Amino acid sequence: MKENDSDERPGSVYPPGQADEMPVFMPRINRILRRLIPVVCLGVLGNLAFSWYMTDRGNLFSWADISFRYLFLASVLALLPWAWHSARLSVWSRFFGIQVSGLNLLRIVVATDVGGVMSPAVVGGTPFKMGMLVQQGFLPGQAAILTLLGQLEEALFFTCAIPVSLALTQPWENPLWLRVGMFLTENRQALLLGFAVLAGLALFLRKSPRVRRFLMRRFSLSEKWQRLAADFREAFKLVYSKGWKPFLLCMLIITGQWITRFSILLAVILALGIDADLFTIFFLQWMVFVAMLVVPTPGGTGTAETAFLLVYHALIPRAAVGPILAGWRLLTYYFMLLVGVGILFGTAQKTR
Repeated sequence: MKENDSDERPGSVYPPGQADEMPVFMPRINRILRRLIPVVCLGVLGNLAFSWYMTDRGNLFSWADISFRYLFLASVLALLPWAWHSARLSVWSRFFGIQVSGLNLLRIVVATDVGGVMSPAVVGGTPFKMGMLVQQGFLPGQAAILTLLGQLEEALFFTCAIPVSLALTQPWENPLWLRVGMFLTENRQALLLGFAVLAGLALFLRKSPRVRRFLMRRFSLSEKWQRLAADFREAFKLVYSKGWKPFLLCMLIITGQWITRFSILLAVILALGIDADLFTIFFLQWMVFVAMLVVPTPGGTGTAETAFLLVYHALIPRAAVGPILAGWRLLTYYFMLLVGVGILFGTAQKTR
């Protein structure tokens, strides 16, 4: 792992000798990795059992028709998002003037995905990403900004991609779309009341002098938190004033990253020789991924499968739904986890 010659880092507001005292929010990745292998094995078995249950035994899918060329393509596509994500981190590391090797960038990206297995998809491996960025020379405030930028890039991509998908596919009769619309309609008053309560609570916390004094007392006691907040503000000002070009470049990169992810399902369908509307299937995938973010299950387990069935059961032949779902989930989740664990174990000595 890279060692700094000095405690003073680019843009640091910390006094010399105190930069390494900042808290690093990183769980013990080795402990996670040791516990992950049995979880992945059980998940694979469960996925295969679910695939068998969903397959129409009266019209069994012909496994002899599998195209290993497309299956290999799907495997490659499952790993390519790591390269795209590493490229995004490389853009921002150059922007902050911090040199990080390609191997360490890959480790950060892989640890982010692998570490996020035990947490809801909306949280993901954020603690791992922040902690490993700090280890590579980023200040904690810069690491926090870089993590938030990744979330912002994802949100902006879907904000632009969803209207395009709606215009091209018009999925108004899709079961998942209908169920979400029905839920919003039936619970409209409760949702409005909830938003009103949250808005009122936020306003109260913002305007209440007693709350402000309490928070100031809590955080003013910690000099480390003060330095973290100060560095966060400095990093934010730098990104806001000079970070538009790298942000736009990262938006192009993340577009390629999500096109790659969306293409995995198409490669699985082609590998199984299924005749389906690939255009519609490609553009409807945002429903599945958004559902995985909204429903807080670790790694999207259960949510991904349910959303997949609701979105695609009318677009994919009944006999092929189970095999396609199993192949897609294996490649985008379990296969990625197994390869990621291997990368982290295999490169541990090289980064020391």
